[in-house]
Amino acid sequence: MFLICVVLSIPVCAQETEETVTTRKTKNHFSLTFGAAAGNFAVEATNFNTVYSNRSISKIYFAGIGTNRFYLIAKYREFFATGHSFVDNIDVVGKSEWKQKFYGVGIRLRGDEQPLYADVLYLVTKAEESISTGEPVVERLTTMYETENKGVGFAVGIAVKIIGPIGIFIEGEYALMTKKGQNPQGRANPELGGFCASAGAHFAL
Repeated sequence: MFLICVVLSIPVCAQETEETVTTRKTKNHFSLTFGAAAGNFAVEATNFNTVYSNRSISKIYFAGIGTNRFYLIAKYREFFATGHSFVDNIDVVGKSEWKQKFYGVGIRLRGDEQPLYADVLYLVTKAEESISTGEPVVERLTTMYETENKGVGFAVGIAVKIIGPIGIFIEGEYALMTKKGQNPQGRANPELGGFCASAGAHFAL
């Protein structure tokens, strides 16, 4: 009787082992992901809200490679805004344009079969501001300069599959700038970090 039980248990153990290996492979399989989103970016630059009232929706693109639990990821985000610049004691209004781009690389972590994920990124952001005037033309209001910050980004999101590898996600990301440097005039660069809330679609194998 003992020998019969042992013989009968061997196929069962083998089956369980195969199922365990299959499950492990499923949880850690090679994965490729990419996607795009639109978001609302709130810049922390001093007086930004006073000058720039017309802001565009941020365009966001990302791609990653790794397993379905751990990705090496790259992100790109661009943001545009226009507004009016005023000069004290001068009856003139200047037109201001702001163009900002974020470049990020880092890691994305997510749990087994969980919709939640988290990103940690190294960020470089570059902004270009141009100011011009109409009538009357004021030379000292016609300028353009570029500035740069470096720092880290932290994001948390929820990604849900819809059809096969195609899904949708919502995400919140905060950019913390730790290195601002100086602009060509020798003044400290403005704080270019801030919070971005976004939603979009993604593809993940």
